[in-house]
Amino acid sequence: MCVAAMGLLTSCEQDNMGPVYEGSTMGVTFSINAQSVSFPATGYEGFDVEVIRAVSTEDASVALSASMSDGSAVPSEIQVPANVNFKAGEFTATVHVTVGDITPGKTYRLVLKLGEEEAAIDATLQKTITIYRDYTYSSIGTGTYTSYFFGPDENTPVEFPVEVMQADQNPSLYKVIEPYEEGYDIVFQIGADGKNVSVARQAALSDINGYGTAYVAGSGTMTDGVITTMLEFTVSAGSFGSSKEILTLPNATANAE
Repeated sequence: MCVAAMGLLTSCEQDNMGPVYEGSTMGVTFSINAQSVSFPATGYEGFDVEVIRAVSTEDASVALSASMSDGSAVPSEIQVPANVNFKAGEFTATVHVTVGDITPGKTYRLVLKLGEEEAAIDATLQKTITIYRDYTYSSIGTGTYTSYFFGPDENTPVEFPVEVMQADQNPSLYKVIEPYEEGYDIVFQIGADGKNVSVARQAALSDINGYGTAYVAGSGTMTDGVITTMLEFTVSAGSFGSSKEILTLPNATANAE
């Protein structure tokens, strides 16, 4: 069998069959040395981490330790099992890391380490996991969204009302609820100067002209509550170009040009 776990055990070439792993231990290792996990503001529980081994004849328990990347102790909101448990015949096992009420908008870097006693030669015994929980947002009212991208031509925009929310933990973040399609929100970040605006790459539509998920990214400025940006619309095959897109925040004191 040519799967990742068995790759430690046998060669898949017909003319060169033979053991690849000849160590005296189970040959335990992480499959990869890094992982990224992102949770929404609500509804999070945790994530799984995969461990593989080369010898699966018996039940086994392998020690697992955890710390933060700076060497500090793991916060109580993150719970990591002390062992990885394999059943006889299993080449892979997973451990479930439970994530509780971590701080929204903060990035946590968790480091997991496997015990060396059962490791393979050149095993990946350490894995860094980046954990992030999204901000919570509260509605601040109804604003106006002006889109040149979806207008009838490049000089004629369409304008429609949108719900606007602001991050509870970071007031520089504004979320526009479903400006283009249901289920797809867009977050605008205001710079420390209160003027410059950035839009990190994020999914904005499920599909454009059959090319699949469309993403937006760009930058702009805010004046008197009116955010004017140039957003590029891209899909996996390439770019649809950039377009002027304007968000007028609720109770803005100026009109979009």
